[in-house]
Amino acid sequence: DEVIVTPRTFIASVSCVVNAGATPVFADVEIDSGNLSATTISKVLTPKTKAVICVHLAGWPCDMDPIMALAKRHHFKVIEDCAQAHGARYKNRSVGSIGHVGAWSFCQDKIMTTGGEGGMVTTNDEGLWRAMWAYKDHGKSYAAVYERTHPKGFRWLHESFGTNWRMLEMQAVIGRVQLKRMRDWSTIRAQYAEMIWAACRPFNAIRVPVVPADSTHAHYKCYVYVQPDLLAAGWSRDRIVEAFVALGVPCFQGSCSEVYLEKAFDATGWRPKERLPNARELGETSVMFLVHPTLTQSELTKTCQVISDVLNKACSNK
Repeated sequence: DEVIVTPRTFIASVSCVVNAGATPVFADVEIDSGNLSATTISKVLTPKTKAVICVHLAGWPCDMDPIMALAKRHHFKVIEDCAQAHGARYKNRSVGSIGHVGAWSFCQDKIMTTGGEGGMVTTNDEGLWRAMWAYKDHGKSYAAVYERTHPKGFRWLHESFGTNWRMLEMQAVIGRVQLKRMRDWSTIRAQYAEMIWAACRPFNAIRVPVVPADSTHAHYKCYVYVQPDLLAAGWSRDRIVEAFVALGVPCFQGSCSEVYLEKAFDATGWRPKERLPNARELGETSVMFLVHPTLTQSELTKTCQVISDVLNKACSNK
């Protein structure tokens, strides 16, 4: 069995496929969103394709309707990786509610957390839900626990093999409190991202991505992209990042863009024969800023001023 995955992601989006005994197949991403699309997925579809994992990278929703239509035609499942997309919406639908399964992370640096680690899956397929419920509790059957009458004596409850992935009650308490704050946090993230994008737009060497009007970006992080041919002599993406950091503004190269280059993929046969061009370009040109709601307005004002100061030097012209 094959599962189509994105190269521009954290390795967990691929290791889950490997751990399930399936083969990961990499599709390229779209240059604006950094996400898989129906177009890129269709190029690597085979009769062995059983599922696609769509990562809503940095909170930008994948274009889900064409992907779901493709899945229906070719009879594969769609798993939405919403680890960076809490609050994101696609055509007024929450991400994680469109595919067959939505997977969420509550890790320490995500948009919301449950005390440092945690996660959740969402689905409207009862059969899948029962299977997942059992898997997270050592293979214990929900029906055997709650829906059947047992004779006196030991209750036989385990009908499959699973894991211990049960959420702690304290984690649930933290998560429920954070859910109440999500709307305000999302508003702040969007404001901060727009401030950064507005500061970058005057510079021709910086490409600011345009989010479709029918999507709500969750702004886990804020990305812009360097156009190297338009930089002043001696400047590069990495020099720009270093200049921001030297002036006290946290700035990074961004997400792993070609996860198949990790050593874990040596001798597996799973690497594409050639590096995927869009993923490679994004990895070589992306610049990532923080937009966490605990940042202050004064810190964002400083960020935007430093952006202007550095890019005035780095760009050949406006």
